[in-house]
Amino acid sequence: MRQLNLVDNCVKMILKDNVLAVLATADLTAVSTAIYNGGFKKTRTILNVQVPDEYGDLRLHEDPLSFLKESSKKIGASGDFIGMITAAKIANFSVVQKKEGEIGVSVVVTAGTTHAESAGEKINVQEIEGTINVIIIVDGNPSESCLVAVLATAVEAKAAALRDLDIRSRYTGDVATGTITDSLVVAATSNGQLIIYGGPASELGQLVGYCVRKAVKEAVTNQSECSP
Repeated sequence: MRQLNLVDNCVKMILKDNVLAVLATADLTAVSTAIYNGGFKKTRTILNVQVPDEYGDLRLHEDPLSFLKESSKKIGASGDFIGMITAAKIANFSVVQKKEGEIGVSVVVTAGTTHAESAGEKINVQEIEGTINVIIIVDGNPSESCLVAVLATAVEAKAAALRDLDIRSRYTGDVATGTITDSLVVAATSNGQLIIYGGPASELGQLVGYCVRKAVKEAVTNQSECSP
């Protein structure tokens, strides 16, 4: 099992078998696009679970939540965790951290770009392999609207990272903006003064943009999928 501190001794990341987990000692305030417990949520556990090759795409899509719940038992998670799924190898994760003043940001990314796409194009897909999953931990106290702004900033940064690597859509060859199954979680410790702004020009947004852009590029490269 691998372990890394993200926020002092309050938030840590562990890697065990096919489960990458972010664990907190106190509730995190989160907003996410996760398949399990997405939306706004208070949680102490965020999971990114790799699907074993032998599990099968059809079996997964018939009941993805059961797969997540079963996998969560490996780290003893309760049912209120936030859960994401990926076919990318979680061992190829990237972590980027940066702090300015009283605000700290940690970003954990796993990335597979087999089904890269460019938003707005026509997509016809029969099976899904690979996805870009982003977990952002903010050591700070953003408002709910700020959390949403941070999520939007992170999506922009992810698209910029794919452009930097010249990743192309599987379907049209356009510059990719993501993959068809990307998932993103923004979670905050709620420490310190209230933060209102999370857009690309804000102090928090600049931290998030930098960390997400760098982490996505590293994760895609670690996965050996940076060739257009």
